[in-house]
Order: sequence, then structure tokens, then C-alpha cells
Amino acid sequence: MYRITVKEAAERWGVTVRRVQDLCKRGEIQGALRWGRTWMIPSDATYPSGRNINTDGPNLPMPRKSPFLDMTDLYNTPGSAEDAVRALESNPEAQALFAAEIAYSRGEIDTVYEYAQYFLSSHSGFYAILGGGLLLSLVAMWRGDAELWKKAKKHLLEAPCKDDRDRDIVLLTLASADSAIRNTEDFPDWFARGSFNELPADAHPAARVYYVKYLLIIAQNTAMKRQETSDGFGFMKAIPYITEPLISQACVEKTVISEIYLRLLCAIAYYDTGEIERATEHIDRAIGLALPDDFIGILAEHRRQLGSLLDERVGAESPEALKKLKDLHKQLSEGWTKLHNQVLERRVSADLSQREREVARLVAFGLSNTEISERLGISKESVKSLITTIRNKTGIVKRVEFSDYV
Repeated sequence: MYRITVKEAAERWGVTVRRVQDLCKRGEIQGALRWGRTWMIPSDATYPSGRNINTDGPNLPMPRKSPFLDMTDLYNTPGSAEDAVRALESNPEAQALFAAEIAYSRGEIDTVYEYAQYFLSSHSGFYAILGGGLLLSLVAMWRGDAELWKKAKKHLLEAPCKDDRDRDIVLLTLASADSAIRNTEDFPDWFARGSFNELPADAHPAARVYYVKYLLIIAQNTAMKRQETSDGFGFMKAIPYITEPLISQACVEKTVISEIYLRLLCAIAYYDTGEIERATEHIDRAIGLALPDDFIGILAEHRRQLGSLLDERVGAESPEALKKLKDLHKQLSEGWTKLHNQVLERRVSADLSQREREVARLVAFGLSNTEISERLGISKESVKSLITTIRNKTGIVKRVEFSDYV
């Protein structure tokens, strides 16, 4: 019979060496044999089932040092999500967190809420506590529930940190939650600089995603504030130069979900600056990575900013996926708008159609009616008509006010 070491078993099961040794001493790993000062374990041995997953207290190890397990290489091949979930069966807490994150990627928000409630009610490990809080914040966003949002943030802030690294992981998780509603006010300086040296390497794929998202939000806000001259795209045009190398890195690391997010964010930067062909290339690649596991929820997150172009590309691949995308986005848009407006005291409208929102964004960026007509491939008369409709729905009078509603 082939046997493995205690260290190999610990790495396989995502627990500490000491934990495996204790289980061997108590006879809870079938077939384990004493070998000098250590133990040799059958290669087909499994982690004892039916145990309390919290026996290691607040420092229960995860197979990766990150609350964003889905963005690590645990999921490295499109279409393999269920296999990746099953591979974590020896670590029930990690399996629950990973399964919840996969459910979120699919837009299964009720399932995500059930998992989040589990993490809220149990004395989970540190990374699971953060993952549960983040999941709850995302549920709050989809439901437009400000009280649930506050509860999620409180849960994150109360995570049991044992050192500065843990506190930085908490700040990263808070930044990821805030970025979902475009709130960048409380981001730490090191995050705003993209300096992730103090974070565990396993957290870097997610950190890169949220850093690009942060830069994109700043770039879009800058463009809207300079709308009277229509030259606010300088920063926006730099975003792909930052993002493209990170996408290549995600490909090499085989961190598929982080690659999907990075490609969609890069596509938004290209789309906003009128480079439609390059935006399309990244959208197509993101769709190709997302559809094998039905990750329509991720696509729905970005439909608001990619407009009809995303619909067109998804529809070309799968009419069924397009229908699901529109249904999920309707739910997300209503919830996101409600929460965004309550938390940030904004006036973003959920009543605009997809095309009306596209036009409103371009007006907010300072484009003229002629430029909008050329960008969207519609007549100037259609642009004027859409702007009139937007004004009637929102009460906007001046073009400079459009940025308050998109």
C-alpha cells in the first residue's frame, strides 16, 4: 500500500500538520501507522467526516490563504466548477465557501444567502468569516437591502485578526464590497497604490481585480467631471495598459474567474473610449470562459456598463444565456440602484432602458450628439429622442447633470 507523509496529508486536506498528527494519535485516520516520531498515512485515506468543522477555532486553515477561493487556482479550467467543489470535500468549510462563491457567479442569490447565514451563525475560520461577510454584502446589493448591507460590513469589521496581515485582508475584503456599489472613499492607501506585497500570494488574483475596478471607477468619475471639454478619457485610456499584463498573468496562473473579471473590466475601459473592436475581443473571451459553468451572474454584473454590445455577443453564443442574462440583470439593477442610492445618497435611475443608459453615460462623459450617434451607430435624431426620454424620466435639465443619474 502506498503511503504519504503527515505534511502531504495536511496539504491535501487543507489543515495543519499538527491537526493531522492529533487525528493520527486519536486513531481517527484509518490505517495510519507510527513511523519513528511521525506517522505514515494510506494514500487513499480521507479526512474524518462528521466532525465539527470549527475544531481549530478562528484560525482553521483554508486550502488557500484568501476569502476569495473562487479567484484562486482551485478553479482553473472552464467547465470544472462541480469537480472543484467535490475536490474540497475533505475540508467542509472551504467547500461551503467555494460552493457559495460559485453559486454567486451563476446568479443563484438565494443559495448564496443560505451559505452566508451559515457563516454568520457559526464560529468559522478567519477567511471563511470574511468570505461569508462578503457574500452577505453581495446579497444585499442584489436585493437592495441597506440593513443587510450594514450587517455584512459589521460582520467583516469584527473578523478576529491576529496580526497586520489579517487586518490588511479585512481591508481588502471591505474594499471589494464597497467597490460593488462604486464607493471608494475608505480604500486604504496601499490598495490605492496597488501595493499588495503584505497580502498572502493567494489573495493577489482577487486584489488585482478590485484594484483595476477601483482605477476604472476613478477614471470614469474623472471623465464625467471634465465633460464640458470631452477630454476626460486620458486616465481611462491608460486602464488597458495596466490591465492587459494582469490578464496575461491570470492566464499563466490559471485563475479563471479573476481572468473573466479582468477581461470584462478591460472591455469596459475600451468600450468607454470607443475602441469597440478591442472591447469585443475581451468580451468574447470572457463569455467563452464563463458559459461552460453557466457563470451568467458575473456577466450580469457588467451589463450595465457594456450595454447592447454584451447582449449582442452573448446572444451570438446562446439565446438561452442572453435571456438569463437579461433576467438576472433586471434583478441586480433594481437592487443595486436602490442600495447605491441609499448608501451614497445618489439619484441613479433604475427606470432607464439599456439604450437610454448607454446614451446617458456618453452624455455624462461629455460627448456631443454627433459623437454619440457615431459611437452607437444610430441617427442624431434617435439620440435627441433618447435624450428627451431620459430627461422626462429623470427630470434632468442640463447635460452636466447626467452624471448624477448613471
